[in-house]
Amino acid sequence: MSSAIRHQFPLIHNQNLSYLDSAASSQKPQRVIDRITRYYSSEHANIHRGLYSLSEEATQAFENARETVACFLGATDSSEVIFTRGCTEAINLVASSWGSEHLGPGDEVILSGLEHHANIVPWQLLQKKNNFQIRFIRLTKEGRIDRDHYHQLLNKKTKLVSITHLSNVLGWLSPVKEMIASAHEVGAKVLVDGAQATPHLAVDVGELDADFYGFSSHKMCGPTGVGVLWGKQEILQQMAPYQGGGDMILSVTTEGHEAAQIPHKFEAGTPHIAGVLGLEEAIHFLKDLDRPSLLRHERHLAQQVMEGLTEFKDVAVCHAPESQEIPDDWMGTISLYHQKIHVHDLACFLDQVGVCVRAGHHCAMPLHKQLGIGATLRVSLYIYNNQKDIERFLDGLGQAEKSLIG
Repeated sequence: MSSAIRHQFPLIHNQNLSYLDSAASSQKPQRVIDRITRYYSSEHANIHRGLYSLSEEATQAFENARETVACFLGATDSSEVIFTRGCTEAINLVASSWGSEHLGPGDEVILSGLEHHANIVPWQLLQKKNNFQIRFIRLTKEGRIDRDHYHQLLNKKTKLVSITHLSNVLGWLSPVKEMIASAHEVGAKVLVDGAQATPHLAVDVGELDADFYGFSSHKMCGPTGVGVLWGKQEILQQMAPYQGGGDMILSVTTEGHEAAQIPHKFEAGTPHIAGVLGLEEAIHFLKDLDRPSLLRHERHLAQQVMEGLTEFKDVAVCHAPESQEIPDDWMGTISLYHQKIHVHDLACFLDQVGVCVRAGHHCAMPLHKQLGIGATLRVSLYIYNNQKDIERFLDGLGQAEKSLIG
C-alpha cells in the first residue's frame, strides 16, 4: 500500500528522498498539485464579487470546499468553518476576537506543557493587554498531560482551556474529550489545536464538543498558507470581526459599518482561493485512503525506529513508550538527542545521505526546557514512508557516528 501511495508524491518519489519531517509539513500528492494548477489555468476569478460566470463558478467551488471541510470535521453547518492562513492564525483569531472580550483581571487560561508556540504566544500577547493569568498543566514522567494536575487547575476562574490534540514533539495524544467535558463543568470554553491530529485521525467536533478547533492544510497533504478555524455557531455569532476589509461587511458608510454574518465576517479580503481548493482536494485524497490501516503502518514504522535506536548507546529518546507494545495514545513522533553529537550536526549529516529530519526545539521551547534539553532531532512519519526510509535513517545515524566521532 505505501509503495502505491508514495508514487503519488512526486517530490519524494522523483528525488528518492527519505522525508521524515511531516510534522513540520507534509509532501503533496500530484492530484492536489493538479487541482491548484487547474484553478489558476482555467478557473481563476475573484469570489463573492463578480456577476459574471467565471466569478460565480469560482465562488461556488470555494463554498463547496467549505462544505467539504465541514463534513471532514463532522460539523453540522458549514457557516461554522472559517478559512484562515493556518492553524496559527486560527488561534490568533480566537485570542484577538473572543479573548479580547472575555478575558480580563481575575480570569485564568489553561495551557499544557506540550504546546506549540502558536498556542502560547497569542495568549501571552493578550495577557499583557488584559491582565489575566496563564496556568500550565504539568506533564507526567512519560510526557503525557497530567490529568490530576489539570483537574486541580480547573476552577470558576478558568475561562478558557487551549490544548493541543497531538504533541508535535513527543507524539502523545491529549485526552481532549475528557478535558473538554471537565472544562465545560466549570463554565470554561475549549480551543483545540488540531494541526498535528487531523493528518492522522478522523476528527468529529460534535463528538468532542469542543468550542473551537483549528488545523492547517499543509500538514495533511494540502498547500501552505491555508487553515481552518471551526467554532460553535452561537459563539462565532457573538464574536467581533478579527480584521476589517472587503467581503466581511454588509454595508459601510463614513459613520461606520455593519459586519456580514458568519463565516464571512472573519474572512476579510481576497482569500487564498487556490489554497482552499487544494485543501479540499487533499481531504478527498485522504478520504479515498484506508486511514486506520495507514495509521497502523506509520506506528509500525515508528516502532522499528525505536527498536533500531536501541543499538545506539549514546542516543536518548525523549518520553517515548517504554514497552515494546505501542500504546493507543502514541502516534509515533520520535524526538531524540545524542550524547556526543549535536543534533544540528546530525541533521546536516543525514541530509547528505538523503534523509530529511528536523533539528531544534520544534517551536516548543517551554517543553524542551522541561525536558532539560536545548534541542532534539525529530523523526515524524506519514502515509508515504516505508521500510527503506527507516533503514536509511538508521544507517545514516551509524555513518554519522563513525564520521563525527570516529
